[in-house]
This record gives sequence, C-alpha cells and structure tokens, in this order.
Amino acid sequence: MTAAQHEPVTVRAAEQIVEALNGDRSPRNIRACLPPADRSYFDKGYRQAMAKATEELDLSPVNDLLAHWWHIARMKATGEYEQVLEHATHVQDQIESGDYVPGRPLRDVLAERAAELGLRLDQ
Repeated sequence: MTAAQHEPVTVRAAEQIVEALNGDRSPRNIRACLPPADRSYFDKGYRQAMAKATEELDLSPVNDLLAHWWHIARMKATGEYEQVLEHATHVQDQIESGDYVPGRPLRDVLAERAAELGLRLDQ
C-alpha cells in the first residue's frame, strides 16, 4: 500500500499571495501560490523546461517558464486573470457582431503593465 501524495490546503488572501510572490520567486513558492488546478500544468512545464535546460546547458527555458507562471499566479490571486478572460470574450463578441472595437497599441499596454509590476521594458 502506498501513501497518496498529500498537499495541505491553505487558504490565503490575495495580498498574502502577492506578498509571497514578490518575496520569493523560487519554483516551489510559485507552485504553492498557484491554484491547485494549475499545479499539474506547472509541474509538466517545469519538468520539460528542466530537461531542455539540462540538454542545452541553458537555463533560459526554466527562467521563462518561472516568469510566466509567476505572472499567472499573481493574476489569478488578484482576480486579474478572470478580468482579462472576460474582456477578451467581450472583444471577441464585438468582433463577431461586426461592432467597432477601439483599442490601444500593444506597446502601450505592455509598458503600462510593466510599470504596474515595477519593471522596465527595453525600448
């Protein structure tokens, strides 16, 4: 008989998760800050990135994956992820109905988001 893997369930407020993510960007912490439903996707991607990094002697795939999941964990904790999905659905509905969809240049959107995260984009 084997013991099933057990992960303790801890409920944390969004502020606690964001604080944890800002203080520790380790794979273990990023994974712990993700909703349980996302952890298997993180695990699969992390293993693939580590295998690629081992093969190529380059940590870029791992760093890229961790940056991606750090943002996902932060966005899901704050509710921003769901807002983005709702907005995308709304825009898609407008496009499909033939309505005019006003927008902003992607560069402006990315610069704004980077500033919110305290980052600076290379020009």
